[in-house]
Amino acid sequence: MAIFASRYERKLPIDDTQTLSCEITAVEEVDGHTEYLLRVWRGTSRENSWNVLRRYNDFDRLDKCLRISGIELPLPRKRIFGNMRPDFVAERKQALQVYINAVLMNPILASSLPAKRFVDPESYSQSFHDHAVQNALLCLRSDAAWALGGTMGAIGWRLRKHYFKVTPKPPEKSSSHKQLVKSGSQTHQSKHFASGSSSNGSGHSIDAGTLDPGAEVVAEWLEYGPDKFVDEKEISGILKSLMGLQHPHIEPVIFAGHTESGCLVIRKFHKHGTLKDVLCMATPKNPFLSKYGNPKGRTALSMKQVATYGKQILEALIFLHSKGYAYGHLHSGNIVIVDDCVKLLDIENYLVGVPAFYRPFFVQHSKIHAMETVDVYCFGHVLFEMTMGYPLQESVVRQITECPEALKCLLESILSKEACKAGLPTLEQLLGHRFFTQYASTEGAGAANAEKPYFKLSLNAKELLKQAALKSENRLRDEQKSVKNQKRIVRVQELMSSEEEKRKSKQKAPHRLLRLRWRVEHPWSGNLPHRTCWQRTRRPAMEMERAMR
Repeated sequence: MAIFASRYERKLPIDDTQTLSCEITAVEEVDGHTEYLLRVWRGTSRENSWNVLRRYNDFDRLDKCLRISGIELPLPRKRIFGNMRPDFVAERKQALQVYINAVLMNPILASSLPAKRFVDPESYSQSFHDHAVQNALLCLRSDAAWALGGTMGAIGWRLRKHYFKVTPKPPEKSSSHKQLVKSGSQTHQSKHFASGSSSNGSGHSIDAGTLDPGAEVVAEWLEYGPDKFVDEKEISGILKSLMGLQHPHIEPVIFAGHTESGCLVIRKFHKHGTLKDVLCMATPKNPFLSKYGNPKGRTALSMKQVATYGKQILEALIFLHSKGYAYGHLHSGNIVIVDDCVKLLDIENYLVGVPAFYRPFFVQHSKIHAMETVDVYCFGHVLFEMTMGYPLQESVVRQITECPEALKCLLESILSKEACKAGLPTLEQLLGHRFFTQYASTEGAGAANAEKPYFKLSLNAKELLKQAALKSENRLRDEQKSVKNQKRIVRVQELMSSEEEKRKSKQKAPHRLLRLRWRVEHPWSGNLPHRTCWQRTRRPAMEMERAMR
């Protein structure tokens, strides 16, 4: 098993959605070149901080990596002569601070691996791709149906998620090893599973022969996240249940396997891409940065499409929650549209415990912590993006225009500042909203209902998932408290600064009064009085000010 040996250092899971902030605190000359000392911290508290030394060439290399996004960044130009002068160094320090702020404040750029490695090399210097290949091979080692192919590149936003091409193995190689198993409770399905396990990896697979001819499939490897609270020995059974899940608005899982590091899932790859690809008019197999950094075109959906797709999403979410399984990862990149029918992707993310796409937004609102509330909030963002053609860049919506009154009312009930403070509606309440009654299409509903929903979890699995949800909610609450406390500290600092400005303003008041008095008494003079004149009139002005009080 030396082939699977890895130097990948396994650390405690990091929440990659937490914001990274950077401040250039010092500049020093080392061996004839200038080095900048960066103080970096994760989240809202500066207590969790570290220092990184960077040269201008490091900033330049980062900029070259990010150019694929098409976003113009304010990197100062390189200078060969006079670059050691103190005034130039001070000016460049300020310019580089503006540059790194622009990178880290852009959610697309900040989530990229080059940006993460630039400010946090210790956490992101490992070879994530090699680690993913080794674990994917380990998951498929005991499966006789699928062979791992080449990588598809960084087509998704998660750093620790990797996409690979997979192909079915020839029948003669798999027929002697494959064990067909059929769930006794799954009497309405004709799916067969091939299962295998070992000390290092385990997986379950649908027979490749049941797929449509010519269907393209993709293998997705994903590391465990900070919210992974289900023991590895229990994950195998829950993954098998996810493979048996059947719903007209949820994309089925073909293969599911796991190791001690993460999970491998095989599912259909849709050539037209996700809903986000449709809205951004992007090519699905292009890198994430080039697709969504600065899209060359955007398109919104019709009201009929928004209502129809929104209703289908709600039906899928309600079904999952009714079975004791939360989704928690709704965004336009996890939705595909097939024949005017929504299908949700990545239902395994909740089990793997990775942070949600919109976590940086709902972590700012203490009322949004329950799993259903998280799904409601994320649904609001998806609804907004389908309507406008572009994503909401803030945690709340300030003003909604150019949409029907029913949709405006629906969006405000989820994304307004008042709604996030008072509490959000339930999924069932959203489904009964008049917007869906007025605009949602009923065509094709019969065909969708022909596929009878099915999802069975054991009582033990439901209890494990319930406990995992509670722990995940507690972690979210703790982070929300930290964000709230930090906001309070910032407000106090702003108030103290304001009081200091008022105090200074009071001290300057007599001088302003003298200026005004001089202009009134000497309207023919355009110049201000000489210092001696000010000194002669200072005492009367002070007395006049006291009298005015």
